[in-house]
Amino acid sequence: MKLDKYTLIAELENFLTKYKVPMKNGFYAVPSEKLIREFPEQILPHPNHNKAKNPAKTLICNFSNEEILYTSLKEIDERIGIWAEFMGIAGFDFSARKGDDEKNQDLYLYLNKMLDAYVAFHGVRVFPNFRTGGKTTSMNILNLYPPHSWFVAGTLGCANGHIFENEVLLKQKLLFTRPAGLAIYGILRDEYKTILDESAIQYRVYRDFQSASRKDSWNRRLNETIPASKISASMPL
Repeated sequence: MKLDKYTLIAELENFLTKYKVPMKNGFYAVPSEKLIREFPEQILPHPNHNKAKNPAKTLICNFSNEEILYTSLKEIDERIGIWAEFMGIAGFDFSARKGDDEKNQDLYLYLNKMLDAYVAFHGVRVFPNFRTGGKTTSMNILNLYPPHSWFVAGTLGCANGHIFENEVLLKQKLLFTRPAGLAIYGILRDEYKTILDESAIQYRVYRDFQSASRKDSWNRRLNETIPASKISASMPL
């Protein structure tokens, strides 16, 4: 499914401008009272939101494949009604793909922040995404939020071949924002764990839903036992 990002951006701009949603540093901003400042008990992607143990303490994330993200856009108003029953959502996570130039990276980031502002306008709380963009936006995107805000980062799909660059970027982000808390969805590499531990910033790692489901399924199979009646029936007299 292709995303007509230019048409979508134009529609969102018209709506947010009409209702006078404020801008900061060239981006539409989420009001501070709509920002989440505590750790969730659980993080789930939207298609699996019904697995939540406690919706009021469950964060719905957008760290998903493109098809799921596009479906969210097509059904955005319907999903806002669902997300309102939860703790809130992780900031949108559309990103440039291989071959996209610097301008496109910043455009996707602009779209993400517009979507965050749109759902916040409709009453859904937002956990800011720690993603930054290209050189145009750089760290300035993180200036959208008050000092010592809380952020969420998704590690799914992160390139394994850019460990050093990602280490440098993580250090820069931490120095720039001094976050009060960092929620991490996915696997936390040892290299990044060391940086977070040395920073003395409180963080929490949440296993992604697919990995957690596979682990739970495996554990259930390991714990399955043959009923005693069947054992007795199979024993020789």
